Amino acid sequence: MSDSELTPQPDPSAETSRLDRIEARLAALEDRIAGAGAALPPPRDADPAPAAAASTTAAPPPGSPAFLEPLTDFVRNNPVLSLIGAIVVLVVLSHLFG
Repeated sequence: MSDSELTPQPDPSAETSRLDRIEARLAALEDRIAGAGAALPPPRDADPAPAAAASTTAAPPPGSPAFLEPLTDFVRNNPVLSLIGAIVVLVVLSHLFG
């Protein structure tokens, strides 16, 4: 005989009743979430003036070269990559001058 024949098989009715209990708990949680969502006030529309001001890019400071504008945009939008790039540049410079 094989091991699969010797091991006791779980009772299908016990598994079904367990699944029914889980589904009942899930339905109760869904009802609670729906009730909590209905109790919240409707979301307010954000003021369009701050959103428009945030989306416009600031003018570069006077006297800065024009080629730095894309670099400043990249640094502003990708801070992690900028930090990694700065570390790489510092390591290269330390090897050149060290």
